[in-house]
Amino acid sequence: MIRVHRKYKVLKHKTTKEMVEEVNRLIQHEYKDKEGFLFQSSGRWQCLGGLVYCEKDSIWVQSMVFIQEENA
Repeated sequence: MIRVHRKYKVLKHKTTKEMVEEVNRLIQHEYKDKEGFLFQSSGRWQCLGGLVYCEKDSIWVQSMVFIQEENA
């Protein structure tokens, strides 16, 4: 199984409640491709680092990475 980083995303929300809801929604969903011609893959979002508060903009920031695993 080959691990590939496909996408990055930075989430920004005013409250930690909103942030937790979106992070949970992203990490609980698994994406699968079973109809590929050369390989099968599955992937999911994972947190990259910790939650950071930006005092200048008064928002919470969380970085996310999409990890995809491929069977060649």
